[in-house]
Amino acid sequence: MVPRITVNVPATTANLGSGFDCLGLALDWWNSITVEPARAFQVKLRGDSQGLPADESNMVVEHIRIFYDYIGAPLPTLRVTMTNRIPIGKGFGSSAASLVGGLLAGNALAGTPLSAQEILEMANELEGHPDNVSAAIFGGFTISAFDGHRVVCAAVEPSQNWRAVVYIPERALSTKTARNVLPAQISRADAIFNISRGALTAYAFTTQRAGFLQIGMQDRLHQPYRVPLVKGMSEMLDAACGAGANGAALSGAGPSLIAFATTNAQAARVRAAFVETARKLKLNGETKILKLSARGAYIAQA
Repeated sequence: MVPRITVNVPATTANLGSGFDCLGLALDWWNSITVEPARAFQVKLRGDSQGLPADESNMVVEHIRIFYDYIGAPLPTLRVTMTNRIPIGKGFGSSAASLVGGLLAGNALAGTPLSAQEILEMANELEGHPDNVSAAIFGGFTISAFDGHRVVCAAVEPSQNWRAVVYIPERALSTKTARNVLPAQISRADAIFNISRGALTAYAFTTQRAGFLQIGMQDRLHQPYRVPLVKGMSEMLDAACGAGANGAALSGAGPSLIAFATTNAQAARVRAAFVETARKLKLNGETKILKLSARGAYIAQA
C-alpha cells in the first residue's frame, strides 16, 4: 500500500555574493507536497502556482517519475497536491525545491531506499550545481564541492539571531538568462578576489562573526555582469549596506536581493531602506524579513 506523505522543502538562497555555485543557505519559507494513492493521476496546485502545469508534466511529478525510473520500479498512480509559497523565478530556489521535493517524495513512497547523500548526488546531476539543492536537503549554511564523481557538502547550523531581509521584484528572471551573460573566462585577479571573499563569508556564517560578511559578500564573478538584468540592483544593495546590513547581494541568480542582519531592529532598518530606495527608483516589488532554517527538507506522514 502506497502511504500518504507530505514533503516540506525550504526556500534557499545561493551564491551569497562571492560563493558562486558553491554556497547555499536555507530560509524559513516552505513549499509542501502531499502525495497519496489515487485511482487516476491528479495534480492540484495551491498558493504561488501561476504558470505551473497541473498535470504529469509538472516538475515535481517529473522528478517522482525520475526517482522511480532510477530504482527500476513502476510509478504508482498518485494524487499530488502542491502548496507553493516560494516565488517562481525570483532567486529563492523554486526549481531546487521542486526537484528535491519530487525526489524525496519518490524515496519516501518507495520505502526510503536511498540516503540523503544519494539524493544529493541525483539532485546535483539534475540541477547542474549543488548550492541550492544541498541547502534544501540539509538545511542551514552549506558549502558544496563536486570532484567529478561525488558532491562533498558541509552543512553548518546558523545562529538563530540571523535575519534575511529580501526584496522581491515583480518580474521574474530565468536562471538561464542570468547565466548567459557570464563570461567564459575570468582573470586571475578576479579569481583571487572571490576566493578570499568566499572564505570570509564561510567564516562569518560558521562562526557567527557577522562583521566579516560585508566584505565577504563582495563579488566579481557574476554580479557585475548581471547588473543590466536587474533594475536598481546597485542602488538597492548600497542602500541596504548603508542602513547597516552586515552584507547584501543578489539572491541566487536574481532578480531578488538579500541582505543580512543579526537583530530585529537592524533588519527593520534594512527593510525600510529597501522600501524607500525602491520607491525613489519607481520599482515594483515586495520585502520580507525571514529567519534562516537549520532544518532541511523533511517528511511528514499522515
